Amino acid sequence: MPETPSGPREHYLGESGRDFASVNRPFHPVSCFAVSEKDGSNSRTENQVLHNIYLRQKFKELHKVMENEVNTMIVQQLQDFQEENLPVADCLVKGDSTAASSFTSALIRSHSIQHKGSKKSGGKLPRREFVFRPSLLKELLTVNHIDSLYNIFVAILILLFANKLLQETIQNGSPNLDLSFIVWAFGGLDRVIVVWVCMFTSTSVLVYLSFHHWAHHRHQFPVIYDTVAGIMYLVYLSLFLLVPLKSVLHYDLPPVSSIIVLSEQVRMFMKTWAFVRSNLTYVRSYKKDDDVQTKRLCPDFSHYLFFLFAPTLVYRDEYPRNERCDWQSVIYDLGQVIGCLFYIHFLFARFCVPVFQKFGREPFSGTNLLVAVFSCMFPGSLVLLCGFFAILHAWLNAFAEMMRFADRMFYKDWWNSTSYARFYRTWNCVVHDWLYEYVYRDMVNWQQRHGEGCAKLRCLPMLVVFFISSIVHEYILAFAFRFFYPVLLIMFGGFGVAFMFVHGNARHFNIFLWVTLIFGTGILMCLYSMEWYARINCPPVYEGVWDYLVPRSLVCEFSPE
Repeated sequence: MPETPSGPREHYLGESGRDFASVNRPFHPVSCFAVSEKDGSNSRTENQVLHNIYLRQKFKELHKVMENEVNTMIVQQLQDFQEENLPVADCLVKGDSTAASSFTSALIRSHSIQHKGSKKSGGKLPRREFVFRPSLLKELLTVNHIDSLYNIFVAILILLFANKLLQETIQNGSPNLDLSFIVWAFGGLDRVIVVWVCMFTSTSVLVYLSFHHWAHHRHQFPVIYDTVAGIMYLVYLSLFLLVPLKSVLHYDLPPVSSIIVLSEQVRMFMKTWAFVRSNLTYVRSYKKDDDVQTKRLCPDFSHYLFFLFAPTLVYRDEYPRNERCDWQSVIYDLGQVIGCLFYIHFLFARFCVPVFQKFGREPFSGTNLLVAVFSCMFPGSLVLLCGFFAILHAWLNAFAEMMRFADRMFYKDWWNSTSYARFYRTWNCVVHDWLYEYVYRDMVNWQQRHGEGCAKLRCLPMLVVFFISSIVHEYILAFAFRFFYPVLLIMFGGFGVAFMFVHGNARHFNIFLWVTLIFGTGILMCLYSMEWYARINCPPVYEGVWDYLVPRSLVCEFSPE
């Protein structure tokens, strides 16, 4: 019997094979040559099959050995990682599927996991789902490597503080922090509180009582009640936008106090819209003959009151809540907010005021503008990060802890974004969820109901979302600074929309994202600072509304002191 390249045939057949091969076959003299030729062909085919079986077995053994080696290496790496970062690695090393799922959810989940075509969603876009999940940065800061980055920012704050003390000591002979800038920026807090109480009273009491009355009586005369209620609702929203704004202008509140009032005005407006929109469907589905006891018309006032303080803009009757409040964590988060305020103060005092306070008193060329933009990139980026950390992380986590609100996903890992579309979805999940739930989702559902012609306009809901967001941002800045300078409007509503359609390599686009963010914050800080000091140092060129609409920094005639 001939041998294969890997060994004799008996190696594959075993004992039974050799016994079978040794059996005497009948002798046929006439067909001896044909039979021997046929046996040789069959033997070669049989050897090839057995050879393939042998190779397959060897490959399986090799695959099993490599799999064991790789698993051993992964376990060892995770154990090493656990020694450095116990809180985060615990769920990974122990193989706890529940903990691992919770950790993954804290990183990536935003909306319901229902798919667009699922039976439960009925082909509609999924709704926002609230679950128990911690804040992302609180989880990441348990990792030593990430915590070191936090320490770097604290060290920069300490150095800025020391720089301010040294500068004051050299100039004045004694250390003086000169916090007059913060005192001025937060001026008129007593009037801010009065305006806020009035806004909150109208939002909580007036809105709820009006909606409760309409919900329980509209079935008697649906057309009349719906028409009157709709008109009154639009009138109320218009007055709610007008009256607080008139108060800001009447009391001439400084920038930060103005931003507080206008931001709270927008927040309560969005809360009102969310409450009415979320309960509208239940009320309109109620018929005159239905039993009011078994039908949900208007939620309890306690649910609505909790929603007004909860760190979310999407209304639900119930939210996941923790069992107790950690007041030590609340104090720590509020302390971080105060630290960020001092951080921003030192950045403006060190990098902004000295550069732009003489704008309008001395010549300012295009070269000076370019140098100023690049000099503002570093402080502008730090202001952006401080604002994000102070508001979206520390402030919202403090309120969430006080109210035992368990869903702490106020942002996601926007710093890892590989496209501007993902950046916009992860930067501010609180506002994004409201826009998704009550603007984008409603428009998409409306398009689906009105045929293929409307459904083909897929970009329309996205463009409407961008338009609303950019207008609201510009509204707050314009009336807080008392001038209309649509730099943010152009960058956000123009370039921001264009960048939505730009895609590329993940790592390269993340670099591109950071370059554009840093460059954009430098431009914003530079141009708004120039316009602010131009309003102080340059005489008005136009009168009335035109002086408010035309940037004075563009028409300022530079003159010496």
